[in-house]
Amino acid sequence: MVVNRRYKGRRYSEPRVPKPRERDRTVMLNLRRIISFRYDIREIMRHYEIEDSAASSVVASVIAKGSRISINSAMEYVREQEKAGTYPREVSEEICGLLDRFSKLR
Repeated sequence: MVVNRRYKGRRYSEPRVPKPRERDRTVMLNLRRIISFRYDIREIMRHYEIEDSAASSVVASVIAKGSRISINSAMEYVREQEKAGTYPREVSEEICGLLDRFSKLR
């Protein structure tokens, strides 16, 4: 009786498949805490009495950029809006601090 005991692993003729590399991780908005983030950013807008139409568009854009692109792009958007005159410098500083607090490496 002959038992067939062949090597079942990778053969020499098969190419070696490298392990997948880990993707570069970026700092993004923590989506598990998005409700708290929305509340806090709206409170900042109410405290400094920013118009509702401007505040809602800024909040939506900051959340979209922070959750899809990166925190850095959201901060750049906040600073651009400050330079455009949508709100004063104190608001942009508080929003950037808020973005730092609610960031996560993804």
